Amino acid sequence: MSRPIARRTRQTTAQAGAQPGVVPGAHLIAANAPELRRLLRELQPEDLAALDPDLGAWMRRPLGREALAVAVLPALGSTFLAMLNLEIGGLLALERGEVAAHVRALAVAPDLRRRGLARTMLALIEPYARERDVRWLWMSISADNAAATRCALRNGYRRFRPQYMLRERGGLLNLRNTELRLERLDEGRALEEVARWIEFEAEAGDAWCAELAQADLLKWLAPHGGTYCLILRGDRDIGLAHAQSGEHAGTARITLWLEPEWWGGQQEREALKATLDMLVDMPQRVELAFGSGGHLRASAESFKALGFSPALFERVVFVKPLHRDSVDGDGGVDERLPDSGDA
Repeated sequence: MSRPIARRTRQTTAQAGAQPGVVPGAHLIAANAPELRRLLRELQPEDLAALDPDLGAWMRRPLGREALAVAVLPALGSTFLAMLNLEIGGLLALERGEVAAHVRALAVAPDLRRRGLARTMLALIEPYARERDVRWLWMSISADNAAATRCALRNGYRRFRPQYMLRERGGLLNLRNTELRLERLDEGRALEEVARWIEFEAEAGDAWCAELAQADLLKWLAPHGGTYCLILRGDRDIGLAHAQSGEHAGTARITLWLEPEWWGGQQEREALKATLDMLVDMPQRVELAFGSGGHLRASAESFKALGFSPALFERVVFVKPLHRDSVDGDGGVDERLPDSGDA
């Protein structure tokens, strides 16, 4: 069970007062089961699935709303209700991690929408979380959810590594490999190496949120399944590659972590060639991800020349620092993202 950051009391946890960007009179209280039941009856599965598909799936199960009210949401650690005057206006659920709190649910009652309550809940939870030594807030939003994306951006959240490079046309890539070889890793060694290379790339290419990447986002950033290989140049490892089949038929999903001196250069293209050569069949579609936002920006142009183009991940991570020693940044290439000029 996650560590709670909310005390299970009926006390008001945060008051809107005169804070800018919040709904006057709105405040948060620690949730209890009866009031959660009332609100959940008004919500649809997609309301909770917006930030967490697993919570949305609970809404579709027999007695799922009851389970959410009495067990699932309380087990996350901290669940709040937004009160607007005497009405229950919405809910916000947090799961505490090592250095951050994950916003697992953010939903507004249907008859109180379009009043700014979602933004208000996000604003009101920040000082409360900061007082309890939470250094970051983060959430995962579907790339096609424009409303949730706007809400996050307007509350000061930033996309973290939102893009990858996509090549959809078939045919051989004009690549060759002359100097690199791959060493396949067993499961235990793979776990060690991916943690090491995620840490390395976070420091080199995502310094503004390296702390978060190395802690709470580590499991999110490490692909599951597939094959991990060290990338070797002579006897020296210069990177890590991961390959697996994508959701579409004929798709290969490749992730590369490399030392910065190889970003965007011939060695990186050779690493992709060596990784593709492991596959039984040459894929018709290649999804190529990089170990950090800086890595993507450095390499994007060289892969565009090979027919790749930027694409958004199906779900995008948004993060916000609650401390002042963070450098603002983003993880995209210099092309416009929907509803934002952040990249």
